[in-house]
Amino acid sequence: MRQVIFTNRIFPNAKKREVCVEETVNENGHTSKIRKRSLYFIRNILPMETPEKVKEWLDYKKEHPEHGSRRFHVMKIHSDKGQIDTVLCKAKGSFYVVCNNDVYSISYLHCLRLEVAAAA
Repeated sequence: MRQVIFTNRIFPNAKKREVCVEETVNENGHTSKIRKRSLYFIRNILPMETPEKVKEWLDYKKEHPEHGSRRFHVMKIHSDKGQIDTVLCKAKGSFYVVCNNDVYSISYLHCLRLEVAAAA
């Protein structure tokens, strides 16, 4: 049996968006749960007057890139009590989006959680 749950939530006041997919699979007596979650936050909006200003800003960012803004973590957890193995992966960083003459600074957090329960 396979069950998939998809959620897409937008928080306009907090300038936040969350996308989450959960999948549960029961196969051969094992239960696997996979949860993929992505969070996006608008940190800053930089209005530009003209497209030329946007081009100048983009050229400056190409010459002076920001290093070390991405982080990635992996953690494995084993529970003897429920015979559950869990793997957590998290990626965190930021990027820019240009829309019309506005530059949006967006931070993100991607989480992947895998749980495998042994047969009872």
